[in-house]
Amino acid sequence: MPYTESKRVKTFRLGIAKEIPKFPNDNATLKALEASSLDSLLIHYNNWAIRYVSPRPRIVSIESTASSDSRWSKLKSEIATFLEKVEIGVDLTPHLSLEPHTRGYTPASAKKGTETERWADKDFLLNVMGYHHFHIGPAVRPDGFATRTDDLLFARLSRDHFTVVAIFDHSVFERPSNPTTAMTKERERLWKVFDEHSAKGLAPGTVYIPSMITTSGHTMHVVRLADEYARVVREVDSQLDDIAYIKGLYESAGVPYPKKPKLKWHLNFLDLGLLEATSNSFFVFRYGPN
Repeated sequence: MPYTESKRVKTFRLGIAKEIPKFPNDNATLKALEASSLDSLLIHYNNWAIRYVSPRPRIVSIESTASSDSRWSKLKSEIATFLEKVEIGVDLTPHLSLEPHTRGYTPASAKKGTETERWADKDFLLNVMGYHHFHIGPAVRPDGFATRTDDLLFARLSRDHFTVVAIFDHSVFERPSNPTTAMTKERERLWKVFDEHSAKGLAPGTVYIPSMITTSGHTMHVVRLADEYARVVREVDSQLDDIAYIKGLYESAGVPYPKKPKLKWHLNFLDLGLLEATSNSFFVFRYGPN
């Protein structure tokens, strides 16, 4: 049977289209997203949301490529304050880049042609290397963001771990427009650090692929995650008019069953599930990578 989108799924899909920060932030861009399938829309959402870090306590480890940097001792106080926040699970959004707040999706990145800027709405270093970068200024400005710092802390993280990889200044983001132009010293060091970490533990001569990027610039993981989320939504949503199924959700979670549950699809960072607003119950079907 052909799939028919339910009202719940349509509301979820249109809500995602509205939530993603767009540039240009106009009606045409919104309409373009609203016309997208759930699968495509989830690719754009995941590509944007992966730039954030869900707040939860994490175990911190520090690579020698970070601690051996001369800036480590100079920034000791700022780093210690920041890593304490990581360990206790404080929301790290104030320490992230400002770009994801306004530059989540642009239709320009999907245009055909060799001149298309695929990376306009993507974090190149995060997609290619898996590194988040953080401003470590201890003070929070009136706009809610931490003081911007030239030196940034780069880290590789999961839901439970936070590995400090290195410290770089902003010249690490400078990409030569001409392939024959030399990289900045910081960017050259970044690639060296990435290569060393990627090959760690492998026998000499081993062939490996550190990261897989699609032709659209999205990571393969983001695309597969979107496909899996869309599949789960379609499969589970078809059972949400069955009272017995819904009662089973509450029983499995050990949550009291309300008189009139109103379930809706919801994404909390990259965790996918059903939210029941009255009791504030969130039934997670898939956990995100961080």
